[in-house]
Amino acid sequence: MINEYKGLVRTREDGSEMINYDDAAFPSYIYDGYVYSGCTWEKVPHFHKDIELLSVHSSCMGYSVNGTNIFLERGDTIFVNSDQLHYSYATPPREGRYIIAVLHPTILCSNYAVEAKAVMPVISNKKMPYIHFRNGDRDAAQMQELMFKLYREGLGNEFLITKTFFEIWELIMIRSSETGNISSDVQSNQDLHNDVLKAMMSYVDKNYMKNITLNDVASAGGVSRSLCNTIFNKYTQMTPVEYIMHYRIRKVADLLQSGDMSMTEIADMTGFSSASYMAETFKKFYKFSPREYKKTIRQS
Repeated sequence: MINEYKGLVRTREDGSEMINYDDAAFPSYIYDGYVYSGCTWEKVPHFHKDIELLSVHSSCMGYSVNGTNIFLERGDTIFVNSDQLHYSYATPPREGRYIIAVLHPTILCSNYAVEAKAVMPVISNKKMPYIHFRNGDRDAAQMQELMFKLYREGLGNEFLITKTFFEIWELIMIRSSETGNISSDVQSNQDLHNDVLKAMMSYVDKNYMKNITLNDVASAGGVSRSLCNTIFNKYTQMTPVEYIMHYRIRKVADLLQSGDMSMTEIADMTGFSSASYMAETFKKFYKFSPREYKKTIRQS
């Protein structure tokens, strides 16, 4: 893991997230994490080829997958399939604590037969963007136990991670075989809007430092301003303008955490007209001024 990227969402050219793996030679990220209202990693829409597993062990929290909001309680685990748009969010007043595991499916692909028969049928199943293992379900306790095993025994042990991932995958395959059908028309519309949003997010990623408008973002997705607003609200619970501002503020947080630039330099690099406007906006999102945030990060 690269420590200076811890807690930050970095993206590739296509907009997908670059996972900060625990070991660059083995594609897994396992962490005992938390989310609270106003933290820099709350409500950050992203997607990646890796599958994501999150098991809540204290309090509760929310999770959004392709615009569907899922309430997660203690004992719940959610599986997010490959390439799905998702993010976590807090459900005040308490912070939610969880074990998270982001694992690339290639870990399971010991040979072509396994990949073709056990892995691809799941990750290519567009009818199954996620699975919610609810506390009390017949397999929920076993799933959470396996998640704790990944965290407590797996760190630094690639063999044990692989072995446990196969056990987790078996539970996912059983659930996958039980998944009901979704109307093809509904699914097609969801896929289209998902792809449009990814194109618009990618445009923001490449141009956030410029003076971009709603028209610019809508054009990047090939949709009208009205549909642009509808898609952003559905999938991110933000308007396009709010998303742009949130994106810029996250970039400010990245620069405060990893560099020693002046506030004016950071404002120039992140599309703000002045350092004072940047500071005012930053405090609205994160309850800290940029200087207070930087001091807190450096101390911790």
